[in-house]
Amino acid sequence: MDCISLQPSAGAQGELTGLMLIRACLTEKGNPRKKIIVPDTAHGTNPASSTLCGYDVVQISSTARGVIDTATVAKVMDEDVAAIMITNPNTLGFSKGHRGYRCSRPSEGGLVYLDGANLNALMGVAKPGHMGVDVLHMNLHKTFSTPHGGGRSGRRARSGQGRAI
Repeated sequence: MDCISLQPSAGAQGELTGLMLIRACLTEKGNPRKKIIVPDTAHGTNPASSTLCGYDVVQISSTARGVIDTATVAKVMDEDVAAIMITNPNTLGFSKGHRGYRCSRPSEGGLVYLDGANLNALMGVAKPGHMGVDVLHMNLHKTFSTPHGGGRSGRRARSGQGRAI
């Protein structure tokens, strides 16, 4: 990636910041666009962040294997799409082929957003910039440290059965 920021500190704030950057970039180019494509495998905060940023959410369905089909993306792609939000890995696994998700042709200006909440699965294996990703956020606590629940299920940690973290 060409530029980074160490702020904000949380995933949902990172999503909103990324979407605000997308809006600012496209506004500067003369067209902020109206829609964000959000797959059904995305984190639940993705549609909320998109709506909060003033975009209409276009939800698409994934395949039976939990991956996004480029033909499905192509059906909803038009000049009003500002970006597609990809979560990789999503809750069902790792997805390949982000270059096929390019929003319109690069000359038309749509962008690819990667929700990097669990970027540890990609670290040392893939480079988001080489995958066609334009904007991403990364949760440091999940990528470089202990995940939510201290590596245990949240239920066990909350119920007092595990030791305090």
